[in-house]
Amino acid sequence: MARKREYAWYLEPLGDIAYSNEIIAKNIRNYEVGSQDILCADGKRHNLWRCLSAEIFKIDSSRANFGERFRIRIFCQEGGGQIRNVTKWYRRKKGKPSHARF
Repeated sequence: MARKREYAWYLEPLGDIAYSNEIIAKNIRNYEVGSQDILCADGKRHNLWRCLSAEIFKIDSSRANFGERFRIRIFCQEGGGQIRNVTKWYRRKKGKPSHARF
């Protein structure tokens, strides 16, 4: 039987950092103070908040409601692997079917 993959999800506040941190803190259930200077797969250090994937979905899908000052990047870590920026993957839009029937 295949082992279940475990993922850790993170948010990086951008834009108005103080405002973005406040929004994240108010919207995650398992409140953890953001981790400072975490080395990620891109070779850079980031300040990240660890949270559940459902919380990321809720925050990311509501980001228009928080205004232009609120911006985030989404990171993911599979098992004990490197933490990677998955913002583009997470937000990709589903294409239309190639043979749409009307």
